[in-house]
Amino acid sequence: MTNIDLDKLQSFLSQNEIPTVKQQIGFLELIKKPHNETINSNIYAHFLSCNINIIKHAFLDALTSIIEEKTNKVFRFSMLDVRTEYPTNTGRIDIVIQDLISHKAILIENKIYHRLDNDLKEYWNFFTIDDANKVGVLLTLKPHDIPSDVFGKFINITHWEWISAVKETLDINSIKDKAYKLYVNDFFNTIENISTTYKMNESAKFFFENASQVNNANVTLVEGHSYLNTQYELIAEKLGLQTYGSDISWRNIWDEENRLDTFITIVTEDLTSGKDAGYKIVLELMRKDKDRVYELSANFQEHPQYKDKYRGISHGMFCHFLVKEYKISLNELDQFAEIVERNIKNDFNQIFIEVIEYLYPEKDIRRWKQNFSN
Repeated sequence: MTNIDLDKLQSFLSQNEIPTVKQQIGFLELIKKPHNETINSNIYAHFLSCNINIIKHAFLDALTSIIEEKTNKVFRFSMLDVRTEYPTNTGRIDIVIQDLISHKAILIENKIYHRLDNDLKEYWNFFTIDDANKVGVLLTLKPHDIPSDVFGKFINITHWEWISAVKETLDINSIKDKAYKLYVNDFFNTIENISTTYKMNESAKFFFENASQVNNANVTLVEGHSYLNTQYELIAEKLGLQTYGSDISWRNIWDEENRLDTFITIVTEDLTSGKDAGYKIVLELMRKDKDRVYELSANFQEHPQYKDKYRGISHGMFCHFLVKEYKISLNELDQFAEIVERNIKNDFNQIFIEVIEYLYPEKDIRRWKQNFSN
């Protein structure tokens, strides 16, 4: 382990509240498409032309206000037409906003992570209207230089710049349509999430200001996790079973050879998150074993090791059939494996064996069964 002044580190952590930034994910994050430019352009185009006026005007007014500030060009639309993937002689413009009466146009080239290799000059010349009536927008995540051949014709606007201006004028709570309220809020979250890569937030700033101590804290995190992993392995070894799972906050202790779907789970989420100096021991059921939970309850409800426990969460393929919580002091943590093994033998040994034999009468568990004896 790297030499660390633990007293100094403890003093630092006790005197400083580490800022954290919690991101609100949207639907595009869930489907892993937040950086898809086509989807992104389609969403902008939809909001610019939807039937909900407060949304449409917020997006359009925010854009035209930024354009006016950067170019002194004023764009007002009386008959709005918004299209995506607008074909030109050599390519496609991501978003084109036109007024069908005054023939004014905003040409938007949308770039998120892709390199700019589009012929912006060709896009500009394709619209044969007065220069005063059109403007090109290079929409990017971070500030981007405008190519020299279209300098003065195109301007750079960042996604966050546009969305921030929208948020200043659009009151989300005034959107009556619940679905659209969700869509707009999701899109705001997505743009903020993909834009934070280029923004210095408080967490990043705190790191650079305290890099040495934060790195030391990370070393202790690795050591803590390493210790707990070895303790899980030691508990399984003492019981003659194996471990399953990769999350530091829980570990299954199971019979891998017999592939049993009933096992002991140790949950240390409170301990590893710093919420509480405690842990849970769980008799857990998976897959078809979970489907028999009511049958097991009826058969074992009078068992002495059933009555002092409670039913935990049940989700998807698993069910925490019986749960018991325990406290542990920091001074006892160096004996974690020994203490947890003892609790399993005292509080779960009989009912665990009997449930296994009830569900799997054909399986031979003699290899480890005696290890659960007190």
